[in-house]
Amino acid sequence: MELSFPSDAVVVVAGVPGAGKTTLIRRAVDRHGVGVVDTDDRGRRGPLLYLGHYARIVVAIAGRRPVVIHSRGTHPAARRAIAALAALRGRSAHLVLLDAARDEAEAGQRKRGRTVPPDEMDRQVARWRRLMARRPGREGWAGIVTLDRAQAARTEAFQFRARREPRAAAATMYGARTVPGRRQGLAP
Repeated sequence: MELSFPSDAVVVVAGVPGAGKTTLIRRAVDRHGVGVVDTDDRGRRGPLLYLGHYARIVVAIAGRRPVVIHSRGTHPAARRAIAALAALRGRSAHLVLLDAARDEAEAGQRKRGRTVPPDEMDRQVARWRRLMARRPGREGWAGIVTLDRAQAARTEAFQFRARREPRAAAATMYGARTVPGRRQGLAP
């Protein structure tokens, strides 16, 4: 399976820690033609990590290449800022939500050898559930796709294609458009 986006798209891959964001990006995104902003690409940890991450997001959106951004996605202000920056640059913003159960996400954390403290995971899961219940369609997203871990594992590529029509902005799956601004799942 592949996800298809316009050639100038800004794509945010969001999920709780351990949901599989980095794994999906490493497997499905060709970094030769796409700018990728992933906190896991930075060796350094600590408070400056996120400041640098957001600075790299701004620089990537200001560029011309398609961009894929790794994000927990649980902070509404950060999501809205990314969508607004993309709109200011005349680019469509797309949200890929990796919806993993807490036990799956914690197993993913253990597998990568870096776990989140339980109280932080509690906060992230609570924010994630609010996000999934609220559906962030009014934040400026051209398309929202929701994948569970099994669907993400079957996603082989993010394709970035020239727009066929002047206003085409939504991501496509299986050749069908997602509903702009709506949470969208995949057929098995």
